[in-house]
Amino acid sequence: MDGAPTFEEAAARIRSAPRVRASRRLSVPGFAPAAVLVPVLRRPVGPSVLFTERTREVAHHKGQVSFPGGALEPGEDPVAGALREAREEVGLEPARVEVLGTLDDQPSVSRFVVTPVLGLVADPPPVFVGDPREVAEPFEVPLATLLDRSRFRAERWGPERMPPGAPVRELLALRESFEEYDPSTSTYQVYFFDAVTGRAIWGLTARILKGLLDRAFGFSG
Repeated sequence: MDGAPTFEEAAARIRSAPRVRASRRLSVPGFAPAAVLVPVLRRPVGPSVLFTERTREVAHHKGQVSFPGGALEPGEDPVAGALREAREEVGLEPARVEVLGTLDDQPSVSRFVVTPVLGLVADPPPVFVGDPREVAEPFEVPLATLLDRSRFRAERWGPERMPPGAPVRELLALRESFEEYDPSTSTYQVYFFDAVTGRAIWGLTARILKGLLDRAFGFSG
């Protein structure tokens, strides 16, 4: 898409994203189910995407950028879990969210299978306040900034760069099925969005974000 999209233009594209192809579902032995909400917000200057910076006290991915979300409770489906976590972490009420569907499940180094849930928020609160136990700060990035390809990069990493205790064998097998792992070089693709000074959007969050931008806006096309 050329130029900065309006919220209505972005919403039309994002509504179509789950219909581009069936989202990939994963069931990995030893991995727990989790979900995140990918919230696209209407703002006067144009649509933005809501992220959180995690505290140093959380169990996993300390200090990293993420979408609101977490582990599912017993019997909870991904949509309900993502909406619950967004309310708990940043105070986003479920009634404000138009749920559009899901993107591809993503495996994490902390042994979760994460389902991204797409949501449009036409009437967001003026500011978000994070739960201090989990969220150091909620923050937004304009969608136009995320669509700027000059801010996106990809690197190839070897498995030795995964954190201690990561399920390396399972993750590499899954990445190979996603065409993100190259057995000939034993390296896998890692994505980065250099969209916010001092904050790196990378890893799992960047994979989810790129999946949305690819399907809704032809970002990699």
